[in-house]
Amino acid sequence: MRFTLSPRVTDHVLSSQLFGHLGTNANGQLMIWPVTYLFDGQAIYGQIQEDELTSLLQTNPNVCFEVSELTNPFDWRSVVIQGIYEELQGEERRYVEQLLGPARISPMLFQPTLDLAHFELPATIVYRIRIRNKTGYHQVSQVQPVNSNCVPA
Repeated sequence: MRFTLSPRVTDHVLSSQLFGHLGTNANGQLMIWPVTYLFDGQAIYGQIQEDELTSLLQTNPNVCFEVSELTNPFDWRSVVIQGIYEELQGEERRYVEQLLGPARISPMLFQPTLDLAHFELPATIVYRIRIRNKTGYHQVSQVQPVNSNCVPA
């Protein structure tokens, strides 16, 4: 069975995850990229490498953003956002970069003792997605136990 999530639970799913999918329309073709992000209760923030994706987003700033929380193939929660992509500059960019930090941008690779000064990092764009519409869904399994002696908890 599929249910619509309440606004409070929708925001909880967005706040509790690190990874999402950013989608846009590129000349009639849908394109989707996995990204790390931060949700502040009002907007989605992230940082991506400057490449063909950023030029597509600059051309068509209408985006879709999706976050999933999977328990198993039959039980999941998902939030879908329709929004506007915009690049951040100046003080606002620096502030968001501090919020994102290296642990959020690449949490599996981040080590507190790693000195990033020895690495040449690619040029990046810090962005915000202004949320126009946000919807959350919860899929609940209706699978019955095979053994009749088993009952759901």
